[in-house]
Amino acid sequence: MTTDVKIFFFTFLFFFVTLFFIFNGSAFPVWFNYKVQEITEIFQNELFRSPEFLTKIPLMKEKSPVSSMNNLNFPSFSQSETRDLILPAKPPEASEANIIELPKFNIKAPIIIVTDSDLDLIYKELKKGVVLYPGSAIPGQGYSIIIGHSSQYPWEQGNYKSVFSLLNELDSGDQIYVFWEQKPLVFEVRDKKIFIPWPKGPETTETIFPPSNEESILILQSCWPVGVASKRVAVKTVLVR
Repeated sequence: MTTDVKIFFFTFLFFFVTLFFIFNGSAFPVWFNYKVQEITEIFQNELFRSPEFLTKIPLMKEKSPVSSMNNLNFPSFSQSETRDLILPAKPPEASEANIIELPKFNIKAPIIIVTDSDLDLIYKELKKGVVLYPGSAIPGQGYSIIIGHSSQYPWEQGNYKSVFSLLNELDSGDQIYVFWEQKPLVFEVRDKKIFIPWPKGPETTETIFPPSNEESILILQSCWPVGVASKRVAVKTVLVR
């Protein structure tokens, strides 16, 4: 590779990366701040955790009143079941609109109802929050799909251009709160998938996460990766409270 070709290549690469970040500038600060917070928490937990030798003290062999009680047939509750009993506090915004909250990222957004599947209308309403996809059930009453932007051009209007940019960071067991007509609903993440949507690909949201008569399902969906619309990331959550 000659010197001129190298200069051209690196110049092109520099401008391409710069333009990519400019066009999707609203999403990357959100992702960067989350990663910094995540790394900070990991560092703090490692710094202040108990020394390993303290966690390996052998248990006493003789029975204590507590160990005897453990043999009784009390009902057992998993950590997630115990956590699900606590309803989230209603945010002030829920007094005026239906709200979705992703507590893991401290993100809240209004849920906009759209009755027409016209893409231009949906795109317009996404400037106001996230959209309950036309034909979906009301959250908590069946099979619901909520879509939101993962990134958007800086000159586009709206405060929710990167509201779903962190969907792929959700893990199984994470909780999603929905306040529908001020009623709190708690959903728990069960699965997530990245797929190429129909008609470019063979799959749709309903084929990767089929509806169920036994669970109330809420799917959160956005474009993936951030800054590109070729694929979709979908997160399946189920109603737990």
